[in-house]
Amino acid sequence: MVNMNMPRLADFTLEEYFAHDIQSNLHLFSMHVRRVKGTWFYPSHEHFQYEINYLIEGCQEFTVNGRTFDQQAGDMIFIRPGEVHFNRSGDGKEFTYFCLHFQIDDRQLLPLLNHFRHSLYPSGSALTRRLLPQLGRLIEYSKMPASRQIRDRWSMLSELFRLFGSIAEEHAQQEPAEAEPAENDRLARHIANRIEVMIKRSHIHGFAATERARIDDIAEELGISLSYCNRVFKKRYHMSPRQYLSSLMLQKAQHLLRQKDLKIDHVAELLGYRDIAHFSRQFKRWTGTSPASFKQKALGKE
Repeated sequence: MVNMNMPRLADFTLEEYFAHDIQSNLHLFSMHVRRVKGTWFYPSHEHFQYEINYLIEGCQEFTVNGRTFDQQAGDMIFIRPGEVHFNRSGDGKEFTYFCLHFQIDDRQLLPLLNHFRHSLYPSGSALTRRLLPQLGRLIEYSKMPASRQIRDRWSMLSELFRLFGSIAEEHAQQEPAEAEPAENDRLARHIANRIEVMIKRSHIHGFAATERARIDDIAEELGISLSYCNRVFKKRYHMSPRQYLSSLMLQKAQHLLRQKDLKIDHVAELLGYRDIAHFSRQFKRWTGTSPASFKQKALGKE
């Protein structure tokens, strides 16, 4: 029961500073330093994560979407989800590199991550110079023993968020692009919100199989064409609504698979798959590993 005589805080407040509803979902898939022979190579592949590849010493030949770059020590390669790439020694000699794989669900950061149009950022570029302090400290964290203490783990994640902050700072220093109409920006954020609500409801109610890919339902609900829906969303988030839905689906699948009491067929059902085989194929396409292998590793059974 509400006490109608209770004084309002506003009646007594002289000054107030307020941060409201800040959310960011980060998944660090892997982070490592690797020194390899001159005969080493990594075959052509793609993945659902962002990748930062920083060359510590030597020379590396790096191909992204069919374009080959000559990466020298101090250069950084930035890979977006879905970009096909492979790498090998650039001169037949050994080399050392640092690699970071991550995915993040953050409406403000995603457009910035996809704003940078290039794959190779030389050592003298503004972005590489700005990120170098964080990259250096993350390299040191990578060399620590696998059994990190909790304070080290959180310090490492803190450094990673500082790296994102540096990306935002560099973005702010660049010449602003032509501003999108405010209405289009609001529409893109509304589409993202509808997709997020769809994913959240799946955990409680499950999905009908046809709903998973029904971005056109959202477009119809908003009274816009599917092509316009895709264009407005991609202009802001630099990915299609379906790709955004898939990224959230992957995060939800990984979260559910980490639950000890949830079997894989139940996870598949919650995410709207008619059978476990279909879910397994999709999960392996996203991550390169099966749901069973992911669950075993997540629960420490390997």
